[in-house]
Amino acid sequence: MGDREMTLTEHLTELRQRIVIIVATVGVLFLGGFWASRPVLHWLVQRAHVKHIVVIGVPEAFFALIKVDLMMSLVVASPLMLYQISAFVLPGLTDTERRVVALVVGPGLALFLAGMAGGFFIFVPLVLHVMLTFVGPGVGEFWSLSNYLNFVIYLTIPFGFMAELPLVSGVMAHLGLIQPSMFRRYRRYAIVVAFLIAAIIAPPDALSMLVIGSAIYLVYEVSHMVARIFYRPDSASTETLPEPWGENNP
Repeated sequence: MGDREMTLTEHLTELRQRIVIIVATVGVLFLGGFWASRPVLHWLVQRAHVKHIVVIGVPEAFFALIKVDLMMSLVVASPLMLYQISAFVLPGLTDTERRVVALVVGPGLALFLAGMAGGFFIFVPLVLHVMLTFVGPGVGEFWSLSNYLNFVIYLTIPFGFMAELPLVSGVMAHLGLIQPSMFRRYRRYAIVVAFLIAAIIAPPDALSMLVIGSAIYLVYEVSHMVARIFYRPDSASTETLPEPWGENNP
C-alpha cells in the first residue's frame, strides 16, 4: 500500500493536510506564546545599544508584541515545518536522495538558527555602532520601537538563510547537480548580487551595505570551498557518458 503511486488528487489532499498541520501548530504556539513575547521584547530593547527607544503610536507596542510572538512561533515550529515538508517530498525521491535529505534537515536547521544568532549578536551591534557614529553633537538617539524591530528582523532572518547556502551547495555538488567551476564562472555576478542584496536589507548608509555585502560574498566563497570538497567528478562524469559510445567500443 505504501508503494502505490498516488494520484494528483491524493497528493493535493496530503499537501493540504500538511499545510493545515503547520498553520495550526504555528497558531497554537502564537496564542500560547503571547505571554512570553513581553520579556523577549524587553530583552531585545535592552540590547538595542541606543539610549532611547520610544513608542510614537497608540498601537505600536501591541503590534511589536505581535511581531515578536509571530517570529518566536515560526522559529519554534520550524522543526515540525521541516518534517512536514520532508515527509511530503521524500516519497518521490530516490534512496540516495532520501539519505541526503535526512542528513541535511538537522544540520540545516542548526545552521539557520546559528546564522540568525550571528546576525543578531554580530551584525546588529556592528551596524548600529556604525550608524550611530554619524550622530553629531546636539542630536538625540531616539528610535521608534517598530523601526528597531524591523531593523533586527531584516538583519537576522537573511543571515539565517545565508548560513544554509554552504550546506545546500555541498549537497548539490555531491549529487552532481552543480560543479565547483560554476562558482568561478559566476564570481563577478555573485559580487554584484551580494551588494545588491545588501542595498535592499541594509540600512541606508554605505558602510553598512559594504559590511553586509562583504559578508554575503564571503558565504559565496565558503559555498565554493564546500562544493569542491563534496564534488564527485568520477561519478558525475560516469553518469553523463552517452550509451552509444560504450556499446560501440570493443
